[in-house]
Amino acid sequence: MKIQTAIDRVSIETMLGIGSQVCGCTDIVEIGTSLIKDYGMAASVGEMRRQFPDMKILADIKTCDEGAYEFQRAFEAGADIATVMGFSSVATIRACASVAADWGRKCFIDLLEAPDERLVLLAQMFPDAILGLHLPADLQGEGLIQLVQEKRGLLKRAGTVAVAGGVRLDNIVTLKAASVDIAIVGGAITKAEDIRAAAQAFSAAAKA
Repeated sequence: MKIQTAIDRVSIETMLGIGSQVCGCTDIVEIGTSLIKDYGMAASVGEMRRQFPDMKILADIKTCDEGAYEFQRAFEAGADIATVMGFSSVATIRACASVAADWGRKCFIDLLEAPDERLVLLAQMFPDAILGLHLPADLQGEGLIQLVQEKRGLLKRAGTVAVAGGVRLDNIVTLKAASVDIAIVGGAITKAEDIRAAAQAFSAAAKA
């Protein structure tokens, strides 16, 4: 299992500080939606890429339309992965996947509130994408394990499955047992007293 550290709702200076602490001990660093909206793609994703050229960066742009344009801009800024919402039209998701393939990058399909039939369809149509089961942040992590247990079987054809929304050290083992490929961790790392130690602890648990 890989660990993705999600950075959001902070200043650019704080973002770069967190980046320096998790670099080398987390597999993917996510630049959050609000961070990109607050400061723009170049100042967030672009600056993280300039400071950390070897870091694997996900731009959480949550595309719903204009898929080709938005993915193109994310990859130009230096993202390795960009996100599109699973409730978007198939045409939009297909455009995002096509641009990702052209760039040799990855398309992440966020399955937030997507119905079961859509999960099955997307797993079949986009086997090269990362499919992300996503518990809304407003639920404060309540029900994450239940969500994974209910939905993971619908994604049998998915190449890579990620999970976000309440990932903690004490549920990493359960997520691994459910064949989750990427665990997305936010405040449990970024708000920790010792950010690097927290990132290392999650990484060790994921690879144990």
